[in-house]
Amino acid sequence: MLKGRRRLYILIGFGVLALLPLASPKLMSTYYLDLLTKVLIFGIALLGYDILAGYTGLVSLGHALFFGLGGYCAAYTINNYSTNLAPALALALMCALFVGLIVGYLSTQTKDIFFVFLTLAFAQFFYLAAFNLTTITGGDNGITIQKVTLGLPRIWETGVPRPFGFYYLTLAVFFVAYLICLKVITGPFGKVLVAIRENEERVTFLGYNVRRLKIKSFMISISLTTVAGVLFACYQDFVSPGMLHWILSGDFILMSVLGGMGTLAGPVLGGAIVLMLGDLLSSLTENWMIFIGGFFVLTIIFAPNGVVGLLSGKRWRRR
Repeated sequence: MLKGRRRLYILIGFGVLALLPLASPKLMSTYYLDLLTKVLIFGIALLGYDILAGYTGLVSLGHALFFGLGGYCAAYTINNYSTNLAPALALALMCALFVGLIVGYLSTQTKDIFFVFLTLAFAQFFYLAAFNLTTITGGDNGITIQKVTLGLPRIWETGVPRPFGFYYLTLAVFFVAYLICLKVITGPFGKVLVAIRENEERVTFLGYNVRRLKIKSFMISISLTTVAGVLFACYQDFVSPGMLHWILSGDFILMSVLGGMGTLAGPVLGGAIVLMLGDLLSSLTENWMIFIGGFFVLTIIFAPNGVVGLLSGKRWRRR
């Protein structure tokens, strides 16, 4: 019964998102459609981040590394080889999995705050590299990207019309990402991840290779973040070192905690709140970050399980 209800809620939610662009232009203008596209892109990254932080209990400050890596790989592929999205995604994922395996292998040797700072160190290394290797990355000026296309490379390709085409492309990727994450967390693998979060030592005693499971969780997480980075770079036709900065990783944490970690829907909702509230407040005052910070503090005090936890009646943080 519960599974059937969840499936119904998911279908209704995606149905509403699919119908939104068809609403009145006054209700859903091009500007708001672009903003919603950005929300969905960040939602893909936050789904991946929640697998690692919310379900496995590994808080990372280095996920901007893979968000930016996806963007730079997309820029390199699109500008030099093919404007098709498929090769850009393939190269980005291959690079991210290679780098992620190294970062994940080394980072999972540590725990708690040491894991946080080690992932931050790796991210800052790549950020400084992108900032200083101006002949390759364009440095602070970034790289302008050609318009992306879809289809079979060199056989049949078509452009992605803005804003409607890119919105539906992002929505389709978001839907697939959500189904993948749902499959992960509802399966045996997801149950073990939750057990690791709750009591790692006990899971070790049960005979599981905890470190290997952590690395698998890390790889799933960074893969989705990389896909989001590719879409974001293609969405804005531009990539810069800012996509690799640790502040973006901090934003992922802020959004996830605000919405409610360990719920899938929570981080996505938190991302939507931060992006839309930030867009609204920034048009009213230059000090809009103060209000975002105040809202975050109030959420931590009165709804430590996030907005989703508050809506479901869970007011106290899970112990």
